[in-house]
Amino acid sequence: MSRVLVLGSYAPSLEFFRAPMLREMVARGHEVLAATPPEDGYDAEVAMADIGVSFLPVPFARNRTALVSDLLLLRRLRRLMRHTKPDLLLTYTLKPNVFGAMAAPRGTRVAIMMTGLGRVLLGSGGTTRIALRLLRTACRRADRVFVQNPDDLESLRSVGVIGASDQITMTAGSGVDIDTFAVVPLPEQPIMLMLARLLRSKGVYEYLEAARLIKLERPEVTIRLAGMFETGNDAVDRGDVDLAVSRGEIEYLGHLEGIDAVRHAISQSSVYVLPSWHEGTPHSSLEAMAMGRPILTTDARGCRETVEPGRNGLLVPERNPRALADAMLELCSDHDCRERMGAESRRIAERRFDARTVAADICNALAL
Repeated sequence: MSRVLVLGSYAPSLEFFRAPMLREMVARGHEVLAATPPEDGYDAEVAMADIGVSFLPVPFARNRTALVSDLLLLRRLRRLMRHTKPDLLLTYTLKPNVFGAMAAPRGTRVAIMMTGLGRVLLGSGGTTRIALRLLRTACRRADRVFVQNPDDLESLRSVGVIGASDQITMTAGSGVDIDTFAVVPLPEQPIMLMLARLLRSKGVYEYLEAARLIKLERPEVTIRLAGMFETGNDAVDRGDVDLAVSRGEIEYLGHLEGIDAVRHAISQSSVYVLPSWHEGTPHSSLEAMAMGRPILTTDARGCRETVEPGRNGLLVPERNPRALADAMLELCSDHDCRERMGAESRRIAERRFDARTVAADICNALAL
């Protein structure tokens, strides 16, 4: 039996995205600990206890970089690992990947999950250069690096973050629980849905503009947006969303807290839309696929992994509201097509993205 410490940056993600992997580790007889910053209004300790995992709060700001706070994080993580003495440290998202690998004591195996490169790593300024240098150091310390799409792997290799000799495993994202996200019949009427953190790089502004264009031609189409407002340079202005709501162009569902709320929103939609600029493998698209929804997304890294064009959805160029609106209108016009594509989405989810298979692949790669 091994003691495994899983380190992330957002407590609810342990339940919503990592639960199948955590259950698989527990089922194989390992002691599993999970650590993230605590989240107001979310009881991670109870959620993890239901899976058989112990939760350890580690405070840090996931969206800000500052020398003093990051040095404090490094010290906290070193203290945490001295206390827990993990045999294996498994990290995901940028800060845990970098500082977790740095803090890991000698003799602890380290595995890093790249769940998407994100705006910082895909940029070109000084912050990007520093982040890449730190991530390169972390990956050199790692015994295993997981990536979720070929574009990210090529980018990481091209900038020297990952070397040819590194132990790389490609996974189908985090997978999706195909039992929890069961098929629900499509509504007859066209109802568009986007679920995402409200960031520019998720394509929220393209979605708002596409909604405006669609309402000029098909005012009866329902267009819904849900997600959590964020802070920072990439954040969407709440006033812009409120304006689209006041004009009747979209319905804003708020931040959906909990799996039941996400399932309900998807069940009330007939097309899932994600105009993101880049992803690892978008979990929201996988959930919509499992529930039998056609997917409309961008021909961008990670996003394109979820669509076989013409079979279970459509791909459009990123940052192009007119192309997005045209594709949405195309799917609005044919209920039978939506049903065929939705059924194919479910088949693809079962074949390629079953979370149980992904969890087993991760555990096998880690020799757990």
